[in-house]
Formats: sequence, C-alpha cells, structure tokens
Amino acid sequence: MMKRLILAATAGLALSLTPAPAFAQSSEPTAEELGALGSLFGDMFGTAEPLSPEQEARLGAAMVVVTKLFPEGTYAKMMNESMAPMMEGMLGGLGGSPAITLTALTGIDPFTLTSVEDEKLAEAVALLDPAAAQRNAAMSDAMFTLISEVVVEVEPAYRSGLARAYAVRFSGEELADLSAYFDTPVGKKYAAESFLIFADPQVMASMNEIMPAMMQRMPSIMEMMENAAAEYPEGRTFSALSAKERAKLASLLGVSEEELADAEPAGTSTEF
Repeated sequence: MMKRLILAATAGLALSLTPAPAFAQSSEPTAEELGALGSLFGDMFGTAEPLSPEQEARLGAAMVVVTKLFPEGTYAKMMNESMAPMMEGMLGGLGGSPAITLTALTGIDPFTLTSVEDEKLAEAVALLDPAAAQRNAAMSDAMFTLISEVVVEVEPAYRSGLARAYAVRFSGEELADLSAYFDTPVGKKYAAESFLIFADPQVMASMNEIMPAMMQRMPSIMEMMENAAAEYPEGRTFSALSAKERAKLASLLGVSEEELADAEPAGTSTEF
C-alpha cells in the first residue's frame, strides 16, 4: 500500500506540472457530486492572510497597477494567441495517445506497450477504432472551448488577487512609481506583454523537459520517499480497525460499515 501511496503522490506532483491523460469514471457524476468535489478542492492552493489596514489602504493604487498589467480580456487573449498551440497538443494527449486508447479498448497495461513501435500501435488503433483521431480532435476542441470559458470567467477574481498581492508587496510610493513607469512607452509595452510572455511558445516548449527529467529521477525519488515514509507507521485500512473504530469511522464519514467494507480495495498490503 505504501508504494502505491508514494507512486500516487509522485504522479500527482508530476501531473500537476505536465499534461495528464483523462481516466474514465465508473459512472457519470451528478451535479451535486461535482459541486462537492469542487468544494473539496476549493482550497487546494491554500488560503491567504487578511490584509492589514495599511495594505487595505493601498488596494486602490494596487488595482491601478494591476489593471495596466492585466487588463480585462488578458486571459482570452492569452488563450487565443499564446496558449492555443500548447493546449491543442496538451488536450490531444488526453485521448490521442495510442497506448492509452489501446489500454481502454483492450485492458492491456500501457506500460506493456512501451516497447511496441509507434507504427504498430497506430495500426492497432486503426484496426479497433478508425474514428479515434477525429473523435479526439472534436473532444479536444470542446475541452479547449470549455477551458477558455472558465479562465475568462475567473479573470476578475485573479485580477483581484493580483491587486491584493501588489498591495502586500509594494508600498504606496512604489505603486505610484510602477504606475508611472507603465505609462511610459516601454512600460506600456512591458505591461501589455508581461503575462503573455509566460505562455509564449518559446517558454512553454521548455516545459517539455519536465516529464523526462522526472522519469529519469523516478528511482531515486521513490527510494528517498520510501526511506522517509519508513520512519513512520503506515495508515490502517477499514478491516484493520476494531469494531468500535469501524463504527466511529462510519459515523464520521456518514456511510454504513457495509459500504466501507465493500469499498476497501482487495488485496490491500502494507508491505513495500
């Protein structure tokens, strides 16, 4: 079990930095379940400390600067002009990988297919699912449209967060200096390009090096994490609890003991 936890943690780190394949769910989630899931991850990026009265007083000046740096429509421009090529490749990978497609259709572990030539994988996909390429392209287009809508929707909140951050990190005098600089010709150009630069293809292409580097270091990462984890007792599964503890867990989670027993993974092991 511990190895699975380490792999999950490591994969989570890697996948948070790189595109990841989408895995099908056993059943379609309801709107209520999706809302609950959204609440569960609502604080995944942490929470910020309240601003001090002095920082609050600088919010107006900070927003003036932020509006020059991140004017309305920046996210839409970033998506359409800078991130479209990256997102096309990224979203195409959600279902476009022959190994992932074949795994879904045959049940074969994708790692088993790593030694198979790309041409043979493509031929196998064509045999099983001739419409795969067209379907994946249509799904990618739909996903890109949805992501574009979401980032545009959250843009005001992001701008507000930027203003708070500038109010914390810069004094009133510094904010005034920044605002004056962004009114100069070079300042205006920098302000207009600063956020778009981070999504420039030249920058995003360099991110291609992350996953190979992570995979190259995976053995040492696994060893280090196992050594760190070995210093602490492992977590227990439902079947390892006492009758009293099982009842308490069921009460805490609002489910029956039978549901917890049925949900416990088969063959759970606490050994490395």
